[in-house]
Amino acid sequence: MSEPLNRSRLLFALAVSVLLHLLLAGGLRSFDHERLPDERRTIRAALLAPPDPPSPKTEPTPPPVAEATPVPVQTPKRPPRPRSPKPEPVALPEPEPELPPQPTPSDDPVTDDGESQDAIGDRELLDRAIAEGAVPDRDDTASLTPQRALVSEARLEFAVFRGELEIGETRYHWVHDGSDYEMDQITETTGLAGLLKPLRVEQRSTGEVTTDGLKPLRYVSRATQGRATEEEVVFDWDGNRVMLRAGTKQSEHPLSAGAQDMLSLWLEIIWRAQYGGDFDFTLATGKRYTPRWFVADPELGSLDTAIGRQLVKRLQARAQPGDNQIEVWLAPNLRWLPVLIRFTDRKGDVYDQRVRLIEYENLSLRAGTAAAGTTAPFGDPVDPPPRYEPAEEPANPYLR
Repeated sequence: MSEPLNRSRLLFALAVSVLLHLLLAGGLRSFDHERLPDERRTIRAALLAPPDPPSPKTEPTPPPVAEATPVPVQTPKRPPRPRSPKPEPVALPEPEPELPPQPTPSDDPVTDDGESQDAIGDRELLDRAIAEGAVPDRDDTASLTPQRALVSEARLEFAVFRGELEIGETRYHWVHDGSDYEMDQITETTGLAGLLKPLRVEQRSTGEVTTDGLKPLRYVSRATQGRATEEEVVFDWDGNRVMLRAGTKQSEHPLSAGAQDMLSLWLEIIWRAQYGGDFDFTLATGKRYTPRWFVADPELGSLDTAIGRQLVKRLQARAQPGDNQIEVWLAPNLRWLPVLIRFTDRKGDVYDQRVRLIEYENLSLRAGTAAAGTTAPFGDPVDPPPRYEPAEEPANPYLR
C-alpha cells in the first residue's frame, strides 16, 4: 500500500512544478525592462550644510562675592540610651588661658586691680575709724579728756606666750564713773607651766580720774599661789611723795606729776594715745620708781589677732638701761583698747600678751567664737596670730 501512495504524491508534485514554471514564464514576459521609472513616485534626497549656530548672548560679569566660611556640619548625635536618672553633674569651670610667667606673688590674696585683700581690709578699717571718730583730727584733741577717752567699764583677757609656748593668762577689769576708778588684774600660769610652776598674782589699783589724767592713790600686788613678792605703792599727792614696799623692803621718793603704777599706766596710755604725740611719766612698782618715755609710731598699722584683723597704733615705752621694756598695740576701732602687750625683760627675753577676749558696752569679742548677738567685725579669728616671731626661751617674769 505504500508504493501507490508514494507514486501519487510524486505525480502531484510534478504537476504543481510544471504549473509554477508556466506562470513564471508568462509574468516575466509582461514586465517592461526598458520603461523609465515614474518620476512622480521617485523620492530624491540631498545633503545640505546646516546653518551656523547663533552666537551666545554675553552675560554681565557678577561682582565678586566674599568667600563664606564653611559652616562645619555637625554629625547628628545618637539618641541617648535610656538609663536610670542620676544627679545633674556640676559644671566645671572653663580652663583659663595660659598666662605668661608672673612675679612670685606675696602671701596676701590680690584683687583684680592689684591691691591685696589685706590692704583693702586695712583701708576699710581706717575709713571706719575715721567715720566713727575713733581717729580724731588733731584739732579735736584739745577738748579730749580721760573721761571722754576711756570706756567706763571693760573686761579683757590675754593669753601669755613665751615665744610660741602658751604659759599663762592675764585678765583685766576696770570701771570708772568720771571721777574715781578701780582696776584689777589677775595673772596665773596654765597648762604645763601651771603644773611645774603654779602661780597666781592679783593686782589692784584705785585712784582718781581728772581732766589732766589718772591720779592713782594705792596699788597692791599679792600672790595667792607661788612665792611672788607682795608689793604696795602709796601715792601722797598732797605731800608730793610716793612710798614703795616690796616684802619687808620700803623706800620713799619725791612724787612727780603724772606718776602711774603698774595698772593705772594702761588707762593713762589709752587716753594719751588718742590725744596724740609722745609723752612720758614715772612708773612706780613696789621695787622701783623709774621714768618711762612713750613713743608712738607715726602711722597706723594692722595686726592679725585672735578676735580678727585690727587697725592698731603701736606705742613703745622706752626705759633706762636695765629696765623692762614695754610695747603695746592699741585698736582705735575698739575704743583704743590693747590687743597685744609685749614685755622685754632686762635679759632681753620677750613675753607676749595676746588678746582673746574684749568686752565693753554692748560688744563682746572672743577668740574663735563671738558672744550671743555679736560677731567679730574684722575678719575671721586667727588663734594664735600668725604674725608673731618666736622668741628664745626666757625666764618667766611673773615668777621672779
